[in-house]
Amino acid sequence: MAKEEDSIDTPAEPGVVEPRIVEARMAGSNVGERLRQDTVLWRYLDAAKLFDFFENSTLFFCRADHFRDKFEGAFTPTLRDQISAAHARGEIDYNYEEFKRRMRESVFINCWHRNQDDSAAMWALYGKSDCAVALTTTVGQLSDTLRVAHTEHEAWIARVEYVKHWSDPKLDISQDYARVFAYKTKAYEYEKEVRVIIDRTRAVAGNGAGKQHEEGIVIRIDGTRLLRSIVIAPDAPPWFENLVRQSARRYGIKAPVRRSKLATDPI
Repeated sequence: MAKEEDSIDTPAEPGVVEPRIVEARMAGSNVGERLRQDTVLWRYLDAAKLFDFFENSTLFFCRADHFRDKFEGAFTPTLRDQISAAHARGEIDYNYEEFKRRMRESVFINCWHRNQDDSAAMWALYGKSDCAVALTTTVGQLSDTLRVAHTEHEAWIARVEYVKHWSDPKLDISQDYARVFAYKTKAYEYEKEVRVIIDRTRAVAGNGAGKQHEEGIVIRIDGTRLLRSIVIAPDAPPWFENLVRQSARRYGIKAPVRRSKLATDPI
């Protein structure tokens, strides 16, 4: 079975739901990749999403069944059989297909890219235009931001493990079935993803700190607490760079704004 390790253990304030930092691990995983407080995270945004962030200071958590990856939240053959057997014994109320559907509709995910430096592939995939930026933070800053955001339901920060679902890997979801969303298929390994996962399977829809709607939930956060830096796309025109800098000042953003190092001219 995979081993779960909590990387950060800080005392919670009274009445505050403390985010957990967890590792979804398989046998043979590289312990050197374990999340640390100073692990740098990136979130690539187009211009519209950047200015929405400036204006509203929110993080969007996509409902799991709205992701394009058909393996999102996929169970393995062994886990499917275990769920079916538990239903047959009357231990759970739903058969496997209903269980999977309900879980995908009640888990919400916010995605980050784990890397010390920016990535040309991530700019192309998620920046989507020359007028794009990346917000950077650290695991510690993200955890601290969520801690004071009063999300009501527990948030997990999980380093995604990439597996071959069809080969029936031994996933560790013994703590909670929603841990299945900390695993993705090998085809997405290049994303080096870290996820914030909110599990509302036991909650009444609509009762929470965030605004709930069809595609997901929106959590209001302290942008100043979250941001480490704002990085402007390498091919962004000068007018866009100036606009981002001016807007950051107007909204009181203290994090440094800089151009991507990929824009540097080679020697």
